[in-house]
Amino acid sequence: MKYPQVVNEFATIDAVLAGKSIARFGDGEFKLADFTGYRREPGSEKLALELRSILHSPHHDCLVAIPTMDPAGPKYDGWIRHRDRFGKLLRNPKSQILHSPFSILNYYSAFITRPDSAPWINNFEYAQNFEQLWRQKRVAVLCEDGNSILKAVQLSAKKLEHVECPHREAYAQIDELEAALLHGKPEVAILSCGPTATCLANRLAAKGIHSVDIGSAGGFVLKLLTKC
Repeated sequence: MKYPQVVNEFATIDAVLAGKSIARFGDGEFKLADFTGYRREPGSEKLALELRSILHSPHHDCLVAIPTMDPAGPKYDGWIRHRDRFGKLLRNPKSQILHSPFSILNYYSAFITRPDSAPWINNFEYAQNFEQLWRQKRVAVLCEDGNSILKAVQLSAKKLEHVECPHREAYAQIDELEAALLHGKPEVAILSCGPTATCLANRLAAKGIHSVDIGSAGGFVLKLLTKC
């Protein structure tokens, strides 16, 4: 087995709506976990080890989301080139004593916020379902100033607190960002901050905060919600 099976987008969002936090891994996060930098973050041992700890032993309330390698996806040819590289990082060094060669038994879809890779989520019903994450709740949003996720959450949140993050090298400030998110005791934290959001989703889940590493979903969710 070179790559695990992955739960689809609809079942993934159902699990998140049921209260699970989610930490999403894309190509950038896998590069960083392999001690290599990418355009928004330089490589560092501390970040690599934190990302690996999430891949291998996430908090029990935090789902690990990875690319699905679904042949039906329009970007399948691009993603499948990375299957072996990703799979190597997912394998548990103690796998010989487990039923699965991978670190955890269930992986979830990183494409719950990526209609470019999962076009079947690009519809009003899905966006309306997604909106239930913050509807009539006290919400903390971690993102850059002007991010469209702020406008999407403002449509229906009971209370919104914005914690601003830098566009690059946010991980250097992760402890301060975590403290700011915890300060308001939100019911849910919506995180759009690259690999730093991946780490914070797991950290906050361990502290009882429902946390969603949302990536760049704000644009397509806002467009669908306001259009319909």
